[in-house]
Amino acid sequence: MPNVLVLSFEGFSFSSRQLYEQLLPKLLSRAVVHESQSFQDASSYITSGWPSIILVTDPVITFEEKNNLELLQAVADYTKQGCTTILMGLFAAAVEYPRLDTIFREYFDLRWRAGEYTRHDIHLLTLEESMIRSQSLAHSFRAKALFLSRVPAAQMVYVVSMGVAMSAYGAFARVGLGKLGYVGDVNFTEEPERLILAMCHLDRPEDDYADPELIEQRPMD
Repeated sequence: MPNVLVLSFEGFSFSSRQLYEQLLPKLLSRAVVHESQSFQDASSYITSGWPSIILVTDPVITFEEKNNLELLQAVADYTKQGCTTILMGLFAAAVEYPRLDTIFREYFDLRWRAGEYTRHDIHLLTLEESMIRSQSLAHSFRAKALFLSRVPAAQMVYVVSMGVAMSAYGAFARVGLGKLGYVGDVNFTEEPERLILAMCHLDRPEDDYADPELIEQRPMD
C-alpha cells in the first residue's frame, strides 16, 4: 500500500476531519497514513524515505524561517526523487502570494504564479492517463479558490476562462521524477476530495461517475 505523509502544522488536524469529511476514511482504506504535526517528526519520515505521497495541508513550510525553509527544501528534494506532493486543504487560503510564486519557481522549477482569489464556475480538462484518472472527477462545479496563472495547458486539471487567458483551479505537473499537485479550493467539499484522491492515484472504479459528461478538449499550450 502507498504511504501518505500528511503535514499539518496550524492546529487543524487532518485526522479529526476538520478539513474533509470523506477523504481520510478513503485514504485509510487505501494507504498507510501518518500525520505529522511537528517539523522534527515530518523530517524524520521524509529522511527515512517512508512517504510515497505528501499532503501539505497548510502554508507553514513556506514561511521564511530556518526550520521552515529546511523542511520545504526537504519536501522539494524528496518530490523530485519520485514522491507525489499535493498542496491542498488550508494551503491556498492562507499562503502569501509573492512567496508562493517564489516557491514554485525556485524550489519546483515551475512557472506557475498566484492569480485571482475569487469564485467561478470551473470545468475539467483531460490529462494523460499516467498523470491522473478523470473518470472519478466532477466535470464542472462552482468553486471559491486561489486560481493560478501561467500554468501550461498540459498541466491544467480544472480551469476557468479569465478574459483571454485560462486560469487553473487545479494543476498537476511532473517535477523531476515526482509530481506536484495544487488544489486552489478554499472550501472542503466533495469535488476537491475527489481531485486529491485522483492526484494520489488512490481513486477507485467505484468512485467513478455513473453518467460521465463530455470533457472539454484541452486547448493548445
